[in-house]
Amino acid sequence: MERFVSRLINPPAKKVLMKFPDPAYGEIEVTEPVLLEVIMSSPLQRLKGLNQYGSWQFILPKMKSSRFEHSLGVCFLLRMLTASIEEQMAGLMHDMSHTAFSHVVDYLYRQEDTQEHHESLFQQIFMGSQIPKIAQTNGIKPEIFLEKENFLLLDKPIPDLCADRLDYFFRDSVLLGVCKKDDIKLFMEHLVVREGEILVDNAAIAKNMAIAFLECSKKFYASPTQAASFQILADAIKSGLAAGVISEKDFMLTDLQLYGKLRSSKNLDITSKLDILNPDFFAMNSPEDFDFYVKTKPRHIDPKVIQGEKMSRLSELDSDYRKQMLDFIEKVSAGYYVKVFPRLKTLGSRPDGAEFPKSG
Repeated sequence: MERFVSRLINPPAKKVLMKFPDPAYGEIEVTEPVLLEVIMSSPLQRLKGLNQYGSWQFILPKMKSSRFEHSLGVCFLLRMLTASIEEQMAGLMHDMSHTAFSHVVDYLYRQEDTQEHHESLFQQIFMGSQIPKIAQTNGIKPEIFLEKENFLLLDKPIPDLCADRLDYFFRDSVLLGVCKKDDIKLFMEHLVVREGEILVDNAAIAKNMAIAFLECSKKFYASPTQAASFQILADAIKSGLAAGVISEKDFMLTDLQLYGKLRSSKNLDITSKLDILNPDFFAMNSPEDFDFYVKTKPRHIDPKVIQGEKMSRLSELDSDYRKQMLDFIEKVSAGYYVKVFPRLKTLGSRPDGAEFPKSG
């Protein structure tokens, strides 16, 4: 594993500054030349056209954050955590291989419980872009970005804290009304870094953070409405592929571009599914009367809390949180027998070719 020393690379004679408004942090400033070059690259600019929340953009229009904004937020958090320039670059780039509608495509490929399809595309997108040259010009080896293990603060498996997981939680919790900006500021004040890990230095703060994350998951990340809407949009995409309206290469378009191709086809098997996804849509788990079965990823956190020289997970310190977390994981891992509203006239077939179970 390579270790890096944070540094400014080729500082310009005149300082260049970009400012970006942010719902969680107020404003993000970027001055480092190499980061500005990455931000202006085509893969990063494309992320402006990818809504962070896939099908939610049709159901909950207030959720307007893009993958671009999330990537900036991850870079900002890494800087606050004194990560190297290389890791900040990795933070900017970590989502650039996302397909249109983000994790919806995971439902097409039956990866809904892991949601990692975009990671299989990263090397191809990275090597086909101008970013390796940007890295080399700034004295950085491009190949370091192909190994996630080089960047311990950026990404960690659930339930650990990492910059990626923290940023989407911070911004989403504000947009959902679960947290306020002052809460986010307080959470950030209690984050500490020890040997490549993000820890919390106060058990009460860690619990507040973890409970708020669970609330976001229940309402949003792992809700029946999320799972059902992702599945229905994935099925519309599947119908578009079957009809020759789109191809897999179109997955690297923006949301609007892919949606436009699907909508303009006037294929009723496609448009009837798209029509379902609107602000009146919601779904509930109803095992006795359901439209179809679907799974999703049980997103949660179990922060490591540092107290003096001792480090323990929140769930080891707090039995109440442990029970809430385990109950949540068990419920979500079982999947949902969803009934959707408004009622559906037809659902077509599942992405794996099987028929959806009919309700009642």
